[in-house]
Amino acid sequence: MLTLLADTSANGMEGIVTQLTSGVTADLLFGTVSKIFPFIVIMIGFSFGYKVLRKAVKGASKGKVGV
Repeated sequence: MLTLLADTSANGMEGIVTQLTSGVTADLLFGTVSKIFPFIVIMIGFSFGYKVLRKAVKGASKGKVGV
């Protein structure tokens, strides 16, 4: 995992920039994104379904169909 300022040769902002540029790679970034992607897809589907369900329930109380 990425640890900031693990290299004591450069302190301050230079150390942070060095750690970020050497620690964050495309493989690491997309590896992390690929692990959380199923969760993101499920949450988008759930929120869409929840929105449609709320709209249907709200319309049903007024005798309307608004899906």
